[in-house]
Amino acid sequence: MNPLPPLLLGVALLAACGPAVPPMPPAPSSGLSVAAVRADSDQRFSVLLDAAAAPDIFSNYATDRPSPWGGNFTRRLNFTGVAWDDSRTATLVTPEHVVMAAHYPRPVGSTLIFHDRGGRPQRRELVAVESLAGLADVAVGRLDSPVPDSVRPYRLLPPSDGYGALAGCLAVVTDQQRKAFLHEIAGVYGHALSFRYPAPSRIPPHLTKPLIKGDSGNPSFLLVGGELVLIETHTGGGPGSGPFLSSPPVFAAIQAAVTRLGGGHTLQVVPLGE
Repeated sequence: MNPLPPLLLGVALLAACGPAVPPMPPAPSSGLSVAAVRADSDQRFSVLLDAAAAPDIFSNYATDRPSPWGGNFTRRLNFTGVAWDDSRTATLVTPEHVVMAAHYPRPVGSTLIFHDRGGRPQRRELVAVESLAGLADVAVGRLDSPVPDSVRPYRLLPPSDGYGALAGCLAVVTDQQRKAFLHEIAGVYGHALSFRYPAPSRIPPHLTKPLIKGDSGNPSFLLVGGELVLIETHTGGGPGSGPFLSSPPVFAAIQAAVTRLGGGHTLQVVPLGE
């Protein structure tokens, strides 16, 4: 596999951002196999990162007015399903349910602010929370009403113990500063997933970051056919580590909490081929 090209730096690169960011390559005609996800996502990032200057998800963030999305590769990714208004991020797994870090959750009664694809704030109240701390560093919360269709909940990988082939795949790792970085999956170990920093020849260092206190609960995604698929929420620092949400026991526990909290929703998964 050829490494991704290093990013160009400088004033000329800044001028290439914004609307000039290349479009996302089209989705595959059938479900990707686990082994094919890496090659597919590498090809997509090699296109998108040619014009990337900075990892900011928003160009300018506000909660009382529309917030423009970033003028870089993040513009082509859908981050509407994350409430970015607090370092204790909450990430949608159904139109009415979020996941957070169990050790760093928002309390019941909190207002969560999502931004739709037009950058318009969408407010919801967190009305119930259930911790899965006995199994994984995950808390599941229910909102007072479903989000509109312009805000996207994230699908997960189908629950399985067979994700060893994900090692080496690039993942989108986010932080409390509303930035998106690219780390490699180091491995999936039972209920947990860990990351490592890519070689500079693959991903430029300014698109990697040591995770620190306050980044807990921020989500990480695999790019599957151009879609952000939720795989982890941060517990550990450095390159990052946390619960693997598609570990069968963790997936089942999240679904059980969603059912108990009410609303009639089920977790959705991205289809994978053989």
